[in-house]
Amino acid sequence: MKKIRRMKKSARLFIMFFVLSGINAMAQKAAPEFSLHADGGIATYCFQPAIKGTSSLGFSSDFGVGFTGFFGRQIGIHTSVGFGLFNVKSKTNLKTVTSNLTQTGASVPLYYDLHTTLTDYTEIHKTMFVTIPVMLQFQTRHRQYWNPRLAQRAGFYALGGVRVNLLFNNKYETHVATLSNAAYYPEYNNWTATQTFAGFGNFDGYNNAGKLDFGVLVMLALETGVKWRIDNNIYVYTGAFFDCGLNNPAKDARKDYKEIIDQEQLRDLPLLKFSDRINLMVVGIKVRIAFSRSLRAY
Repeated sequence: MKKIRRMKKSARLFIMFFVLSGINAMAQKAAPEFSLHADGGIATYCFQPAIKGTSSLGFSSDFGVGFTGFFGRQIGIHTSVGFGLFNVKSKTNLKTVTSNLTQTGASVPLYYDLHTTLTDYTEIHKTMFVTIPVMLQFQTRHRQYWNPRLAQRAGFYALGGVRVNLLFNNKYETHVATLSNAAYYPEYNNWTATQTFAGFGNFDGYNNAGKLDFGVLVMLALETGVKWRIDNNIYVYTGAFFDCGLNNPAKDARKDYKEIIDQEQLRDLPLLKFSDRINLMVVGIKVRIAFSRSLRAY
């Protein structure tokens, strides 16, 4: 009987210790934060394969609301829903060869290679999207209460995870200063570059606009900076971020060169396919204002 009583007493002590440990752990946790954020940065498209002489630069912005839940005072999970946009301009001069084409309208099959030169070819992308990041947050530990006389009112934080961009509207514009088409006939060792009625020759000043069918864009998301306590329950995050696309959002809406080999199509120049893949990268600054519901927030 004494042995059973000792076992029961030990069990009660163990349960009490477990409960007190749980209460202590909960007491050490930081209260969740609700936040508003805004960011701006420099955006660029990286084309693969890389095209020599291509420049691509623009801007990105995003704003929205977020939530951060903490496992402890220093580690938590951050997510948000935002609305943003890209505005990226890419410019290049292109030379390409499309081989083994058949000339239409000839009495006998004529095979040729199409040599195309684009001077000052420009793409402008204007994309709106919804952003949903899921990121692990780490922050340095601070004093429990804010005091303006203490030097420890600011600390460092870092975020890492993925950002899902739901692109729902993507407009583009294309501009070409000069487009030149020339045909080379290997069988006859002959060039044709003046028959504008067949799409060969120089064509100046072609512009076009439309929409691309973009899919979901998933990006690696990194952020770091300083977290400022400006009141017992109010914080301001100021930091720098870097986002890098992990997949190609463009679907089969880009036209290939072999589809622009006659004059009628050249009059309505489509968005050309000069790369197999595009990756978006953004670097910039971000400001987040966070609100907690208790004095245990940090």
